[in-house]
Amino acid sequence: MILQQLGIFGWKEADENLVLASLLTGDPLLLIGNHGCAKTHVANKVAQALGRKFLVYDASKAMFEDVLGYPNVEQLKHGVVEYVPSPVTIWDKELVLIDELNRAVPELQSKWLEIIRSRKIMGFPTQVKWVWAAMNPMSYSATNALDAALVGRFAFFLYPPDVLQMEEEDRIRVAMHINGDDAPSLSEWTDGTSAGTVSKANVLDVGARMRETLTLAGKHFLYLREQMPTLAEFLAKFADLLMRETKGEVALDGRRLGFLHRNLLANRAIELAKAEVFGNALPDFVQSARYVVQSSIPIGLNDESLKREEAVHKMDICFDLLSSYFDKGAELTRVNMIYELFTTPDLMRKAELLLTQPLGELALSKAWTDLMAEERDLTLLAYTALQVDARRPGIVPQELLASLSGKLSPGQLSAKCIARLEGDAIEYVAEIEALLEQPTDLGKLVAFHQVSELVGKGKVNTHTIKAIGNTIHQDIRIFEALLDGKTPEDTATDQQVGGKAA
Repeated sequence: MILQQLGIFGWKEADENLVLASLLTGDPLLLIGNHGCAKTHVANKVAQALGRKFLVYDASKAMFEDVLGYPNVEQLKHGVVEYVPSPVTIWDKELVLIDELNRAVPELQSKWLEIIRSRKIMGFPTQVKWVWAAMNPMSYSATNALDAALVGRFAFFLYPPDVLQMEEEDRIRVAMHINGDDAPSLSEWTDGTSAGTVSKANVLDVGARMRETLTLAGKHFLYLREQMPTLAEFLAKFADLLMRETKGEVALDGRRLGFLHRNLLANRAIELAKAEVFGNALPDFVQSARYVVQSSIPIGLNDESLKREEAVHKMDICFDLLSSYFDKGAELTRVNMIYELFTTPDLMRKAELLLTQPLGELALSKAWTDLMAEERDLTLLAYTALQVDARRPGIVPQELLASLSGKLSPGQLSAKCIARLEGDAIEYVAEIEALLEQPTDLGKLVAFHQVSELVGKGKVNTHTIKAIGNTIHQDIRIFEALLDGKTPEDTATDQQVGGKAA
């Protein structure tokens, strides 16, 4: 791993790839972790390797006079606003780390918004290409919640590991490692020999490999963008499902969708480039894409309760439902079907998708479970599903068969909806009774479902009764087709072929 060669141990390769993805796009990165987990160290070493001017600012203490420098008095006389640079001003820096971000009070936090997003300060452009930030978990004392607008400026959210979360081999390496801040006076007593365990030559060599990787990744990024024109459509559907699943608690805005789009492309581009440069095995796209999504959506930065775990779990479910998009050679067809299954209010369409389409175990199980939790009448769907499962076992998850059977009500085969007729509609009792007199249980259920809706709307007249009669016959044909494992489109095609033959 690249970071390991820079003296940064214990990181997952997936996190290293996201660091490189951030370098590729220049989108801001936020590191969240306990003290001593190398948040500052990783930024410093990356900057050294790439030969970029680097500076750390303490967000809780930095005065903007330090960041900007002091105004040039002579230039002000001529009406020109110019700042006198110094070693700590930002103007010539290329990679900046804003440390202790959540120790800054909200007023100071907001001052960093401009540099984080636009690389400008007070409207003036800088040479900054990469802005990273670091913060401690909210469990630390003297921390302040991050403003939502500030959080929204970051593309990636990474959690560097604590030493006790590492494998023993990496803990040993950490214990033995000496960087530039360690043993600073040792060189005074060793003839000026550096005590660092990673030499400047090693850092420069790693930097050359990093630049090679990033250059290749840039080409892969452009290629992937052309090859995945529907990625934005996938993300639009994912965002909608996530909002529905979390009941609006996680609502992605346009900036976040843009970050997700670039992050997914950039991460895959890095994986492809590393496979060429280092001979790495190419990670499974589904798994790496899931991790990118997890690392690109800020959930629970200001709240470390179980609520965050629940939201992350729901996010994973939404991704997994649509994850077939990232399978080799996959298209949006299955994604579209699953998205429609969970968003359409049309019970008939849900039935068609559930009973005829290869949606996968997760989608089937969740869709049926969600339906079981609804309050609306599911008798017709339950009857049809049980009939279909009896003929073709596996259509309904076995653990839900009993619950589905409980949705059947013998009363639904009666004409009890007639009791709700009132006013002028009472004169149509005979016509309503005729609609409900179907020869099969399936027909009676379909008729009851449609008649109940008609009566409930209070629009019972000769015209609507005739129209609902036609609808009943159409629906019966649809559900009969579902029992035979056919879609309505298949039935229509069969009828057309039969008509031509006749």
